[in-house]
Amino acid sequence: MNRLLRCCVPVLCAGLVPVLSVNAQTAPATAPAAAPAAQNAAPGFKNLKVLPDTITRDDLRKRMRQFTGDLGVQCEFCHAPADPVTKRADRASDANPVKETARYMIQMTEDINAKYLAQIQNREDTNPVTCGTCHRGEKHPSVFIPPPRQEGSRRPGAPSAVAPPATAPPA
Repeated sequence: MNRLLRCCVPVLCAGLVPVLSVNAQTAPATAPAAAPAAQNAAPGFKNLKVLPDTITRDDLRKRMRQFTGDLGVQCEFCHAPADPVTKRADRASDANPVKETARYMIQMTEDINAKYLAQIQNREDTNPVTCGTCHRGEKHPSVFIPPPRQEGSRRPGAPSAVAPPATAPPA
């Protein structure tokens, strides 16, 4: 074994030297500095139907984290589960039907913000509508049921909800 290593290591090193020197000569001097910016600037994501094509990797991750927090779910709620063989998730896959519903809901919130809320003059609350506005950390938003009105909270001058007690005629 020792003899085999003593023979193979020099041969291996001699074979790697020309390969490494060719790569060093062809690589541009600014490649390491430009790589992170280029990687983040034009990621070329596949299958973005409602999100802008120009979205950066960091912005996409931020939006996805916001969705998971707003709905209180994990990525697999909308995205197809990971391949059992490769253990890698295919985020571009449309195998999960919930993803199409999510796209519809994303478009709905964008429409509410752009078409309706933008037209309200002198809005006191300028926060945009997000998934969390309705979902509040739940997969399916609960139906709002207003609390029952109490007797003391009726409008002034409005008739009482309860009829006055009947008085007995004098005998």
